[in-house]
Amino acid sequence: MAHATVTTAERGHFASVLSVLAGGLCWSFTGVFVRLAPHLDPWQFLVYRGLGVAVAFWLMGGRRLRLAALRRLDALGLATAAALSVAAIGFIVALKMTSVATALFLSSCAPLLSALLGFAILGERLNRRQIGAVGLGFCGLAIILSGGFEAGRIAGDLWALACALSFATVSVFMRLAPRRDFGPSMIGYGVLCAAIAAAVCFGEGATLAPPPLEALSGFAAGFLLIGAGFMLFLRGAPHVPAVGQTMLAQTETIFGPIWVWLFFSETPPATTLVGGAVILAAVVAMAFAGAGPAPAQSPR
Repeated sequence: MAHATVTTAERGHFASVLSVLAGGLCWSFTGVFVRLAPHLDPWQFLVYRGLGVAVAFWLMGGRRLRLAALRRLDALGLATAAALSVAAIGFIVALKMTSVATALFLSSCAPLLSALLGFAILGERLNRRQIGAVGLGFCGLAIILSGGFEAGRIAGDLWALACALSFATVSVFMRLAPRRDFGPSMIGYGVLCAAIAAAVCFGEGATLAPPPLEALSGFAAGFLLIGAGFMLFLRGAPHVPAVGQTMLAQTETIFGPIWVWLFFSETPPATTLVGGAVILAAVVAMAFAGAGPAPAQSPR
């Protein structure tokens, strides 16, 4: 009987690990969906992606539940939705302006920046190994940015860094209220992101009725990739240690460049690959160094 109990527990843990892994893999296809919409500028893509995110989280939460929760959306909830919107905008604009690998590696600095913000804002202490991991991450960041300067891609790199900083901010917000349901903020993020992008489109005279298949690509990037990915991640995360969550979620960063290389022959610069490897090593080192609660794994 004891052996059967252990076996059942092991199977449950393995299923949770696979669920978290599958969530990261879902998110890793965002670059592919962006490349499938070559005629959409970042803001047009963001309109449909934001709507897809809002619909996905609305359906996951249930209409009545979310209506009641949205009415109680306070300053922290709105701030979280705004920070998520900035992160999403930064990520998609970066994907349109630079390589998928560069955007993913730079935005993956979020756990490192989260540790720094946690120290500055929440008073969370950093040990020597954590400080070393942050320093290593900044070395990788410098390598990627140096390549961006040479190739004239620095604007895209800065948008990706804005994404990372915004996600780090979201992580701090969520650590301020660890038991809070941030589901309404996710819906608010989708709606706010779509509204901001639509306003930019109106200001630039860009159409909100692009080719249907490309609009569908944007919507699917929000509804399928973000919605399904987050649902899978949340299903397994409670049963996976914080270190495992951080490491398994890096499948997004690792596989994202592989998909666009396979489907679109997009090859990132050598500086991106070297710097990205350094950043990933730093993120893993930070996870094993025990940086407190796992950074919020919010969908890009």
